[in-house]
Amino acid sequence: MNQCLNTMEARLTDLLHTGLDTGAGDSAAGFRRLAEQCEAYGLHTGHALMEQVSNLLDARTHTLHKQDTPLMEVIFQAEHYITLCRERWQEIEILNSWQRNRQEQDREGGDST
Repeated sequence: MNQCLNTMEARLTDLLHTGLDTGAGDSAAGFRRLAEQCEAYGLHTGHALMEQVSNLLDARTHTLHKQDTPLMEVIFQAEHYITLCRERWQEIEILNSWQRNRQEQDREGGDST
């Protein structure tokens, strides 16, 4: 899951670095593949956000006067989502570590307080 989050963040950062001006067809297809990867990891919201980015990039290829606001909003939502996922991942890791330590102490007959 963490690898998928890293890939999402890298692709979004690349998109921002290009000023949202990429080979939109190829870029849209890449975000569509990333959406499927998110779904495989159970990141359903990540899937929806990457699909939105893909659809907005597709729409940009057929537009002379490009509107950046809708795409920027989805990018910022996705970045916020990535941050929340990482925070939750850290909480889970801390809890798992605490539980392992507690089990080891219980096996050793030590005091856990």
